[in-house]
Amino acid sequence: MNFHAFKRFFDLAPALAAAQPVIEVEEQNSDYESGVARIGNELWRIRTARITPTKPGAFVAVWKRGEGGSTRPFTADESMSGLLVFVEDQDRFGYFQFTKTHLISLGYVSSDVHPGKRGFRVYPAWCTDLNPQASRTQRAQGPAFSELSPTTARDHFSARWAALI
Repeated sequence: MNFHAFKRFFDLAPALAAAQPVIEVEEQNSDYESGVARIGNELWRIRTARITPTKPGAFVAVWKRGEGGSTRPFTADESMSGLLVFVEDQDRFGYFQFTKTHLISLGYVSSDVHPGKRGFRVYPAWCTDLNPQASRTQRAQGPAFSELSPTTARDHFSARWAALI
């Protein structure tokens, strides 16, 4: 697996690349460039969301295969810092940095409060003309989203990932 979006992310952040990320490929969800990345001392699940032609936003699968071969959502008690979801739409590029706490509050991972999800839609800030439910989801996901370009990446990474660079 080539992890195109993850590489683009690090190309925009040479200082963050000094944290020497290591990726362990997850064969499940391989259509979504799925893996676990060690960035500094933190473990992050990574996925690349897929743009769908008939709906705004992008879809990402976030399940894993449980015992007996059935799929199940990730759980809140897994030892991960969170989930990085990369989104590429024509010339735009960004990512969602969902912390474990944010994933729990959104109901994306299973916990005592939520059953979790096996996949969900992400709505980057550039998505407009959304229906009311998609707009609510976009607002809830908003704090996790960052759009990146060569001109904005340096300041962004200095602020958001300061502990690792």
